[in-house]
Formats: sequence, C-alpha cells, structure tokens
Amino acid sequence: MSTHNVNVKTAAQEPSERYGLKGFSPVMAAGLTQQISLREQRLPLEERAELLCGVLVGMAEQVCASVTDWSQPRPLLALAYVSAWVAAGQYVRSAFGDLGEGAWDYAVRYLAVQLAAGYAMFSADVA
Repeated sequence: MSTHNVNVKTAAQEPSERYGLKGFSPVMAAGLTQQISLREQRLPLEERAELLCGVLVGMAEQVCASVTDWSQPRPLLALAYVSAWVAAGQYVRSAFGDLGEGAWDYAVRYLAVQLAAGYAMFSADVA
C-alpha cells in the first residue's frame, strides 16, 4: 500500500489553512501570521513568551480600535476583528501549550481592561 497518495488532514495542518485568514481584517491576519511564524522559529523560551505576548497585546489593541459603539458597557466590535481574535486564542493555546495559555490569559485580561477603560472614558465625555 502506497502512502504517498494519502491526503490526511491532521492537527499538524498549516494553521493558516486550519483557521483561514479569509474574512479577517488585514492587520489581524498579520498578527495571526506572526504567531504562526513564532511557532516555527527557534527562540529561547523567555524571548518566545515576550514576543507572543507582544503580538497578542497588539491584536487586543486592534480589537479595541475596531469598536463601533462605545455607548454600551460591552462595546460593539467589528466581526472581522473578533473572528481573528478568537482564532488567535485557539491557535496560541493549541500550538504553544502552557506558554500559550499564559500568554492568552494575559492578553484577555489586557483586552478586558482596555475595553472597560474605553467605555469609562466615553461615559465621562458624554455625561
């Protein structure tokens, strides 16, 4: 039996294929591409952690920049940004293990604080 002609999709499938970059904003797709590239680079753990957190924080800032209505306690976000954010979280946690879990937790907390601050600033300006 020849294994050369077998087309099997595995967990090792290219992340850009698995998550698809179609429909994401270009800046968010670039963030996901950076994560994919970090997975392939040989880096010391500390440097990989710092770069991974930096990419996720940058993506969180882009999610904040995509808010279409700050008048709600839960601001309205653009789907192209939220979809990429969710895909980034899935990829980071599956590709980087405990490092990814820690980086993702940090980035989610960062995003929550930024969204709360944005709403507070909007409320202070309106009132």
